[in-house]
Amino acid sequence: MKKLFSIVLLMACSITLMAQSSNNEDEVVKIEKWNQHAYREGEVIVKFKADGAVQMRKNAKGKFQTASISQVDALFAELGVEEVEELMPNVGARKAPRRMRAYNGAEVKDHDLSKLYLIRFSEQVAAPMSNAGEMRTVHQVVEQLQALDEVEFAEPNYLVFALSTESADSATYVAEPLYSQQWGPAAINLPALWNMPKISDKRPVIAIIDTGVDCEHPDLKDNLWVNEKEKNGIAGKDDDGNGIVDDIHGYDFVNQTGSMADFNGHGTHCAGIAAAVGNNGIGITGANPDALIMPITVMQSDGTGDVATIIKGIDYAAANGADVISMSLGGYSYSMAEEQALGKAYATAVIVAAAGNDGQSIELLLVYPGCFQFVLGVQATVSPSGDLAGFSNRDSDPIYTTYSAETELYNYELLAPGVNILSTYPQGRYKALQGTSMATPMAAGAISRLLQCKEYDSWELLFGDLIHTSKGNMDIFAAYNITDNDRKPNLRQVTYYLTDTLGDNDSRADAGDTIAIYPVLRNDWGQAENIRMWMEVGYYDGTGDFVPDDTTLITFLTDTVDFGRPLSSYAKNRSVNPIRFVVNKKCVDGRHINLCLRAKCDNMMQSLTQNNVIEVENGVEIGGVLEDDLTLYPDVHYIVTRTLLVPKGITLTIKPGTIIRFKDNTTMKCEGTLVAKGTPDSLIVFTKADLDLGTLSNYLYFGPKTNIIEYAKICGFNANTLIRGGILRHCIIEDNSYTTDPRGSWIRSLLEYSVVTGMHSLSSAFSVGMKNTNFVNNQSEYTTSVSYNAIPIETMDSCNSFSNVSTSKINKGSVVSATYYSSGISVYKPDQPSYLGTSRDDILHRYILDFNHSGPIDDNSGYGVVDLDYVAKEPIRNAHGIVWKVVVNGYDAQDEFEMLPPLGVGKHKFEVYFNRPMDTSVAPHISMGVRSPYTQNAISEDGSWSADSTIYTAYLTINGKTASDGLNRIYVYGAEDTDHFEIPEEYHRFNVQVSAAGSLSTGLMAEAGLGKVALTWQTDEEDFEDLLGYNIYRWTEDTIKWDRHYDSSCKCYIEAGWKFDTVQISQSLIDSQDTAFVDFDVVPGKTYYYIIKQVTTSLSSYSLSNPVTATPLTAQKGDANGSMSVDVADVVTEVAYLTGNNPQPFIFEAADVNSDNTVNILDIVGTVNIITNPAASSLGFSDNNTATYSIEDGILYVETPVVLGGVQFSFDAEAKISALEALNGFEQVTWNTAENFHFMAYSMSGKTLGVGKHALLYVGDAEIKKIILSNAQGQNVPAIQRTTTDLSSVEAMQMRLAHPNPFTTQVNIPYVVGQTGKHEVRLVFTNVAGLTVDSYTTTNTFGEYTYTWRPGALPEGVYFVTLYVDGKKIQSSKLVKVN
Repeated sequence: MKKLFSIVLLMACSITLMAQSSNNEDEVVKIEKWNQHAYREGEVIVKFKADGAVQMRKNAKGKFQTASISQVDALFAELGVEEVEELMPNVGARKAPRRMRAYNGAEVKDHDLSKLYLIRFSEQVAAPMSNAGEMRTVHQVVEQLQALDEVEFAEPNYLVFALSTESADSATYVAEPLYSQQWGPAAINLPALWNMPKISDKRPVIAIIDTGVDCEHPDLKDNLWVNEKEKNGIAGKDDDGNGIVDDIHGYDFVNQTGSMADFNGHGTHCAGIAAAVGNNGIGITGANPDALIMPITVMQSDGTGDVATIIKGIDYAAANGADVISMSLGGYSYSMAEEQALGKAYATAVIVAAAGNDGQSIELLLVYPGCFQFVLGVQATVSPSGDLAGFSNRDSDPIYTTYSAETELYNYELLAPGVNILSTYPQGRYKALQGTSMATPMAAGAISRLLQCKEYDSWELLFGDLIHTSKGNMDIFAAYNITDNDRKPNLRQVTYYLTDTLGDNDSRADAGDTIAIYPVLRNDWGQAENIRMWMEVGYYDGTGDFVPDDTTLITFLTDTVDFGRPLSSYAKNRSVNPIRFVVNKKCVDGRHINLCLRAKCDNMMQSLTQNNVIEVENGVEIGGVLEDDLTLYPDVHYIVTRTLLVPKGITLTIKPGTIIRFKDNTTMKCEGTLVAKGTPDSLIVFTKADLDLGTLSNYLYFGPKTNIIEYAKICGFNANTLIRGGILRHCIIEDNSYTTDPRGSWIRSLLEYSVVTGMHSLSSAFSVGMKNTNFVNNQSEYTTSVSYNAIPIETMDSCNSFSNVSTSKINKGSVVSATYYSSGISVYKPDQPSYLGTSRDDILHRYILDFNHSGPIDDNSGYGVVDLDYVAKEPIRNAHGIVWKVVVNGYDAQDEFEMLPPLGVGKHKFEVYFNRPMDTSVAPHISMGVRSPYTQNAISEDGSWSADSTIYTAYLTINGKTASDGLNRIYVYGAEDTDHFEIPEEYHRFNVQVSAAGSLSTGLMAEAGLGKVALTWQTDEEDFEDLLGYNIYRWTEDTIKWDRHYDSSCKCYIEAGWKFDTVQISQSLIDSQDTAFVDFDVVPGKTYYYIIKQVTTSLSSYSLSNPVTATPLTAQKGDANGSMSVDVADVVTEVAYLTGNNPQPFIFEAADVNSDNTVNILDIVGTVNIITNPAASSLGFSDNNTATYSIEDGILYVETPVVLGGVQFSFDAEAKISALEALNGFEQVTWNTAENFHFMAYSMSGKTLGVGKHALLYVGDAEIKKIILSNAQGQNVPAIQRTTTDLSSVEAMQMRLAHPNPFTTQVNIPYVVGQTGKHEVRLVFTNVAGLTVDSYTTTNTFGEYTYTWRPGALPEGVYFVTLYVDGKKIQSSKLVKVN
């Protein structure tokens, strides 16, 4: 069975969506990109070479038979190809009538797409050389197809994503009844254009590629495009020969039918915005009421779809003469097939697409196809002045881009109204929606009207007119008024080419070189003639002021230079003539020289001003094959500009203190002799060139083990494998990272007495090993295997390894010391144990990634464990200096943390232990703080060394105003051992609780009551002369706990760090004269911990007490006020709570009679039932009894199969209702909330509503938001709206609007089972990659239900919930999780 994913229509949720997670223990927010590779399983788009021999043939049954190439057929047979579908049968081979150029100057290539296919293959095909049960992935199939000679490209069938949000001739058009509610047309100056004469009687055709269109809508049906051949042809026959039968008004590529409909509403809404009828006296007016709507369905009713289906829709639009293509959809994955298909359509149609609704800049997130260079990407505005909507994606410069390749030049060009846009909706309705989906058809309709009134030689001129006349919102009438004289040339620099033919010809600016600069310019509008260029030494700042640079750095050989060729509209080219200058021989290495390019041409309003920077190199350049022995000295600036090769028989000698800098994409390979012996005071340094990225072309190879590198530092590189060969002794390897391999920077050299620190994503691949080496403060982020998330313990020989952080999904945020991976069952017992950062076995279990740490057995965790008896309990003394432990007031701040009392007011002793004697002339820096960088409180009083120079002692005095309450991390750095090796920074292992309570607490007391805790205290105000008041804090954990939880998405445990749940419970500052507080917001039977903090006039907060604890007493069900009895007063209390009157005391657990975590009419009837019939039950649902409700002539009817004891309804906020006779004798309550009007009726005297149909309320036009019915026992009676008598219809099974959405911790998902009998109901939750993150399965009968999803530790972002009933997919909906 195929897995279905959601394709998203860009009707936006009006919030900013950024996948953020606070997953590191220091609570630093990280931004994570959404997964951009969601695709349909079992499907691949492939383009075969147009001039190749592939010819797809079908058998007599219309099924795929052969590709006419044995190599292709063999692969198809291996893959189990089930279907091959041509995606562009109509215009795929059509040639463009003109040379096409995008607005940004790039040529839009007209590709032959006659051999573009969608391939469907079996999902059950085993992968090549796979383990048992491993299936072939889509990406593996793509690779196999791309390996065929006949294939031009192959790609997954990518998905696009969607969400909708509800909000909201000229004289004839503006007279439409709802026109006054349409602010969009006036905002883009459409009414003025409506009055302009048309140059053609042809009505333009707008293709709405969407969810379909309700062709019977009275405001649309007269503006539908008609396929005359099919309309006047024979039913059931393909009269126009396009391979489609009866496509009279368009085609539904989802349901494969010409019978058009819209079961979603999105497409109908977009169609009305673009071209609703404007002179029929009903509804609204479209942007161009004279245009024709061509409905093309590419989306299913629940929002699912894919690129392949969209391409078929594009092909249909282009083949049938669409003048404008409107696409209110988009996705995050680039598809070459989609780009080429749109490029084909661009030959004859203007393409308009949505920019997306993620609130992101185009630099951070691209939404396709809106960002393509030949597509008009439309952003949404909220006002006539053109203010951008908060949800809209944005592009600050619609002409120029610096964040994509020269050939891409992605942009969003236009802004149009996209908030509270009223338009047509299925079944003859109208609705206000918002999103870039609404802005897109607004722009499309306006453009179609412009094309009726003005002739354009090219779409590029149209683009230019639209962009250059926009001031916020697009101004369609201003674009209409543009003439040739208005189109002024506008030059932009795209890039430049640099040559140094009079230097060393390395295309680098070396000191003393003669440089030639060839700018590449692009012209954005009118014809550019007689272009002149020059450069200035300096740059223009953001205010337009020129900031000069040092003019002695270069000498220009040319002044003003002729560009050498004209630039036509929207063309770009490289200059014929260069700008030449000489670089000063004395310019220092790495110097950045600011050069501003200036250019001007005829008729140009303002000259080009574009800043550039060149980097100068000045040093001894080395590289290539050494032919003779070479010695490098410390007083020379060496730059490796080409890979340095040392052949056998040649010796490279590097003197102490020498620094060798490598340019990007270079390295060193030594097969000869390497003599590199530094000293403790004068290290040899291998590093990147100044201001380069440090990208090595390959690893640094130090040669055979006879080459010993001593006292050297290797730093600043980006490399998958960093070093190989040789033996490194007393070396420092720090601040390196990987380039492309997520397994990190591999080290394949033997390390002895060395230090590895500050490595980003350092891999476990130490295949050679380490001896007496420190491995501290490194980071790994490989996501799929435990074995790549730390250094393997079997490669360590008497080493110190600790405080290394794993950022992978498997062990996100955890501190690790070592890993042990074994495919077989084994216990590791090293001969030379290493120290892993602690002497406690329970902490070691967290620090070691092995089977005991990783949880369930799977391919990633392995079956090996480390015997903790073979782990050193003290650090290795032969290694260089590290922090062993920090002892605070006699307790180890890691291994004895639980025994260490909180630090109160007074003087406290800190002892830092090192693994070896240290240089006593260098005192370590010691500090602590509640958050990174942990330097808030310096620990520096009375510092001294022990006699053996292994312990440094210092003190910290805490007073009432020390700003350090809470958990403090201890930070140590700066000490040096006797070899002058500085210790790795220590900021992971040692913590201390600080509470100024120690000497200030004078009696905080907590007294438990029924549903409350009473707190009293006393204070000695001499400690706080500037006392302002108090705040009360509470938590439910008696200790700080290590958060370790199982993640089903990666089938592993995640170490999330220290966790506690302290909250402030005083809503406002308690007056300084008060000494009491009552906490009513408690759960009876649950234990709470309290502290009080004092706030001074400077708004500083200080701890005043040690924690106290209390457990509130519980009350029986129904005793909402805690009076120890259930009576009428409890009903009154429940009603007061429900209507928002905040009764005190109020015991929620007692009021929630049916324990469903909410208080409503069910609990009120349940309480009444307890009062009148104490032995009765009030829990659950009324078995197999579902009521129906309907509104007939403004009256709300409820038909119930059981006796009802109470009802509760929620309406829209403006509802005006009145109770009818059936509710006489019931207590009636009404109240308002921010969004709804509520009505409730119940009886204290036992009155009920009998079985049958009852007229309860007059509601008029009010819309019911929610209905709750209670039987006489307080049980829920599900109710569904009686909209059809055929319960087997699609409407019988449905998922309703999730709320709240967006959500933080939980979201309610209502759904209806509209068929009798028992049904298996399954809710499946997936992320944007289509991966299942959670699911829920139950059995339901006929009725309405709600499931509350609590995703727990899942990160912020977009998720989808899909409802299945009896295995059949019913509906999908988008959910947004935010902080």
